Amino acid sequence: MASAQGICKNCGSLIMLNDREELCECLFCDCVFPSAEAIEIAKNPSAYTFPNVPQVKREGVRKYNVTPMYPDPVPAAVKRAEITQPMKIEKNPYEVSPDDIKSPKKTLWAIIGISIAAVVIVVAIFLPLYFDRMNHRDAMSASMGGQNSLVFTEFKVDTTKTDSYYVGFSFRGQKNDTLLVSTDDAVTNDEVLTTFENYALLRAKEYNISPSDFSACYGDIKLTVYAANGCYTLDVNKKGDLTAGQVKQIIN
Repeated sequence: MASAQGICKNCGSLIMLNDREELCECLFCDCVFPSAEAIEIAKNPSAYTFPNVPQVKREGVRKYNVTPMYPDPVPAAVKRAEITQPMKIEKNPYEVSPDDIKSPKKTLWAIIGISIAAVVIVVAIFLPLYFDRMNHRDAMSASMGGQNSLVFTEFKVDTTKTDSYYVGFSFRGQKNDTLLVSTDDAVTNDEVLTTFENYALLRAKEYNISPSDFSACYGDIKLTVYAANGCYTLDVNKKGDLTAGQVKQIIN
């Protein structure tokens, strides 16, 4: 009888077997299988997967193995760990997450201070401009309403207010240089031209602009009239444009 070393194909335990016997038996899991297979597994156990399937308990004298050996726990433990435990993903040492980047408190407060200062500067610049525009607008609106309107002399415009807004006209632009008008009357090019001139002179007076300064008095103005017979617009660039022929009807 010759002894040989083998490994159980079921649990991975080390066993000593009789290589002249066709079969061998594992003391630890009771698996009976060909001796040649046990010897072959022992040559390269890392390439083999041990299923650890429960075997039928054999009673009485062990028949096939000669010398009992304690199993080598390392291969079986490694295989079981690979099957039962999830793979642990190690953190990339070169990967930077948002939590790794934290601004110093001084830098954070500096950013907050700069942001607040920027808001204050913007408010300080634009708030006076807003109130200046609104003051001029209110002053001009007072001269445009009623029967003695200085602007709407050619056709009727509703100059009453609804929710602080005038029904028949509105202004646009930082310097109130655009006037939008709505009327139920049918209008002519000459009437639109006269309304344009009236508003330009009223605005020039409000802003202390000389009527002789054509560009400042007339060149910045744009008038749009929504009438019963269409939409009319007028804006001029030079003195020669201040004519009824320059009025454009954009909606029939």
